[in-house]
Amino acid sequence: MEQPAERVADRAGGRVGTIRKSIASGISLIVAGVVLVVPSAVAEEPPAACGGLVGQLSSTLKGVVDGVVAEPPEGKAVSEALGDSLGLLTAMQGAKCLPVPPVSAPAAGSPAAEPFLGPELCPSHAMASFAGVYSVLSKVVPGAVPPDLGKLKNEVTGVLKTVKDLLANCGLPEPEGGLPTVPAPGSPSPTSTTTPSPTTTSARPT
Repeated sequence: MEQPAERVADRAGGRVGTIRKSIASGISLIVAGVVLVVPSAVAEEPPAACGGLVGQLSSTLKGVVDGVVAEPPEGKAVSEALGDSLGLLTAMQGAKCLPVPPVSAPAAGSPAAEPFLGPELCPSHAMASFAGVYSVLSKVVPGAVPPDLGKLKNEVTGVLKTVKDLLANCGLPEPEGGLPTVPAPGSPSPTSTTTPSPTTTSARPT
């Protein structure tokens, strides 16, 4: 028995409406999923204290450069500035500007470390910065065999580049004026001063 055309149309319309609702629900879920997932992948802004710590780190690294290029080089000043640099890198970890190394379990009585939410490449560059500073420090601490000055300058230059990469890959601000650099061979050192030679006049016979 044939059904009235109106009833067939109503049923067809109902099916279309159901399909449209299903599609709309699916799109809503997809959009909701995107909204929920994307923010978790975006790195958080570094804490406000990081800018000041970066500035202090730049100042201590300038002390390293000044000690290395001094005539003669100042080993004590270099080692102390490197020690201060390590202290500031550690302070940056405490302020959550940099990640801490992964451990299997926190030390007794210590809370579990919170997951680092910075850029993906930041942990690698952070560990490289610590390693670079420790490497130079091991060559200038009291009791170390005096290093070749040219090689030492090259290694300090490498540390400065590593720290520059650290700032870029951890979303940290560049210090005002940029990081210090080791002068190229033949360039005047930042701490050197030139004493003008006295003007001489030749006596004319009278």
